Order: sequence, then C-alpha cells, then structure tokens
Amino acid sequence: MISICSVLLLFILISGQVIASTTIFTFRAPESGKDTRFNYDNSALELALKKTQKEYGEYILKPSPVMNFARAMRSAQLNQYQNFFFKQSYDEELKEKDLAYVPFPIDLGIVGYRVCFLSETIKDKVASAKTFDELRKFSHGQGVGWADTVILQNSGMKVMTISNYESLFHLVAANRFDLFCRGANELLNEYNSYKHIKDLTYDTSMSIAYPLPRFFYTHKSNSDAIERVYKGLIAAYQDGSLKELWTKYYKESIEFVKLHARKIYWIENPNLKGIESNQYRQYFYDPFSEKM
Repeated sequence: MISICSVLLLFILISGQVIASTTIFTFRAPESGKDTRFNYDNSALELALKKTQKEYGEYILKPSPVMNFARAMRSAQLNQYQNFFFKQSYDEELKEKDLAYVPFPIDLGIVGYRVCFLSETIKDKVASAKTFDELRKFSHGQGVGWADTVILQNSGMKVMTISNYESLFHLVAANRFDLFCRGANELLNEYNSYKHIKDLTYDTSMSIAYPLPRFFYTHKSNSDAIERVYKGLIAAYQDGSLKELWTKYYKESIEFVKLHARKIYWIENPNLKGIESNQYRQYFYDPFSEKM
C-alpha cells in the first residue's frame, strides 16, 4: 500500500517537472489604458506558442513593466526579462545591440501604408498637395527611435521626434508639426482613442507607402525561443489562423482608411539595404489585389 507521504512526494516531483518544462515568455505591456498598439502583436505571439506547444512544451506569457520604445529596446539588449519579445521594424544596427529577430513580418506588411493624423486647420492644405515635392513642405512627428524617422528624412522630410507616444496626438493637433503618420491598420483604433483632442483629425487624400516589415525582436541568446516563435508563426500562417487573427484586429481600420481612394506616394526604405533575405515579402498583404 502506497503511503500518503509517497503520494505527496510523487506529486511534488511531477509538479516540479511540469514547472521546469514550462518556458516563460515576456511581452511588451501597453504604455497606457488607451494604448492598443500591441494587442495584435501579443495575440500573435500567444498563437505562435500554442501552435508549437506539442513540440516545445508548456509556456507562460507575462507582461513586461510599462515602458516606452527606448526602454523596451534597452531591456531586450540587457536581456532583463525572460524571452522578452517586442515588435520593431528591421534595423541593421540592432545586430550590434545583441538583438536578433524572428524573420516573419508580423503585420503582413500593411503597416507600410501610412495614413496621417493632422489638425483641422491644415487638412485642406495637405489635401491640395498634388506632388510629393509639395508634400515635402509639411513636417512630421514620430516617436524616438522609430524607423519611420530615417525613412521620411531620407525622402527629404523634416521630422521631429517625441519620446512620449500619447503626446504625438496632442502636438499634431496643436500644429507643433503637420503630420503624424500611422499604419493603415492602426489609424482607426487610435482615432477612436484620441478623437476627443481638440482639432485632431486625419487626412483622407493620400498615403505615404514604403516596405516596412516589422519583426519580433529579442536578445540573441534566446535562440530556442526565436526558433519556436518562427515555427509557430509559419504554422499559423499556413493553416489560416494568423490571417484570421490579423483580420479580426485590422480589417475595420483598413476598410476605414479607404486606400483605394487615396493617392499613393511610394518612397524607399533605406533601412532594408542590409537585410539578409527578402523572403518576408511573400507574406505581405496587397490591399489592392487581395481580399480579407
């Protein structure tokens, strides 16, 4: 007859093995209650982990402390949190910061179609621009460290960088700069969150477009976690579950911005010159030929 102590010991041993085989992943927490930017990213990360659970085992997803982009970058560089993953546009210089990426474009490329917040007082002036040279007269606001800054500056745009994400909406409404451009998949949620700001509106005349693959980045030492997330994203893409998730979060905003009714200005992304492979492009969504 097995004693109660033996059963208890067996339970403790089994529980310890389960805990030991469970991998902790950390995702970037939103900066505020109105910040919805990472909702899809974190859901996609969880989906990738679910798809690989049989091969890699159990997982736990934990939020990071609240942090802006600069702190997220620093936290990943220092490997402060277990398997900390955050989304970032490709940047060759991140290799020198001990970061590595999962080579799958999380947003399926739709974020490269930029549509812009502006103030009511300047909306007609922007809409009257007929060429990209005329559009260059307008200044931009972007977050510190965002890839868009280099891209826009490379095309002759004047850009002001701001460290606080929410401040960008207030500043563009106050005409501190003329345009605050966001992804076609991002604009609607952000407009609903910040439309109470006096004079804040959005442009309906054009889109500044450039290839902008955004990847999950983490510390380079997390090679097993990178492999797992990549396999999970590919599996989710192939069985349609990732596209279903993407559509759930982004369809309404993409339809709202009406890209078909806008003039599209294509510009170069100089940050992609050093990228190892352009295989990510096969996963890009084309809003002008594909249906959601």
